[in-house]
Amino acid sequence: MKIEVVNGNYHYEKRRKKFPDLYARNINFTLEPGEIMAILGPNGAGKTTMLKCITGLLEWKQGETRIDDKALTSIDRKELWKRVGYVPQAHKMVFGFSIEELVVMGRAPYISTLAQPTKKDLEAAHAALDTIGILHLAKKSCNEVSGGELQLALIARTLVSDPEVLILDEPESHLDIQKQIVILQTIKRLSQERGISCIINTHYPNHAFYLADFVLMTAKEKDVVYGKVQDVMTESRMKEFFDIELKKIIYEEDDYLVETMVPRALGTERNLSSCRFNDFQ
Repeated sequence: MKIEVVNGNYHYEKRRKKFPDLYARNINFTLEPGEIMAILGPNGAGKTTMLKCITGLLEWKQGETRIDDKALTSIDRKELWKRVGYVPQAHKMVFGFSIEELVVMGRAPYISTLAQPTKKDLEAAHAALDTIGILHLAKKSCNEVSGGELQLALIARTLVSDPEVLILDEPESHLDIQKQIVILQTIKRLSQERGISCIINTHYPNHAFYLADFVLMTAKEKDVVYGKVQDVMTESRMKEFFDIELKKIIYEEDDYLVETMVPRALGTERNLSSCRFNDFQ
């Protein structure tokens, strides 16, 4: 499935009047099956609003989202949510749903109003949980699992409708580094094995390096920049968008490659005179 945005703009009219040249520039991108795009920017840059406009949860002020060259607004909503999976940021549940019940909710496009989930729906939920690797948590309450496990359950909830596109809102936020890696590896595996296109919101440059084919960078009162990761995520542009100096580092070992960016401010100055003296010891 191809998903694209043509001349999309979601900025409020007051901002457009204050910065007419900046906010007249619209969002344009196209994702083919199996491709991943990261929306990268600091907090408060409007990334979540942009995602909601892409999915039709909010309306674009201008422009439109298209699915296979067809305007999203012309597609039946139930059919749309069979093809598009939206994963919001995970928050602890206030109700005592089990993980199994949470995931079965993703079958809503296939279940008639007032009907109960069928055996087929439960089997689909268990298959999705197994794909994500948390089938053993099926009977656990959402309030009993960790934030990372809940985030994985939300991804499983989208998979039960067998989507062709996954759209994820900062799925790795508020998680420890191990859980972040599990989430990222799961998203990448789903894209590679199922040909699912993915759009992921993040404010972690390293995650964009690991996951994405393309990146769309956004920040307050900045023009949107879109393109291939290597072309867009330069040291100078990261300084411009994040207001911090980042150094790009490439690590290679045999067939293993890691590209990362580290804040220069977190480095420590070496005592050069001490280093020179120690060289002769």
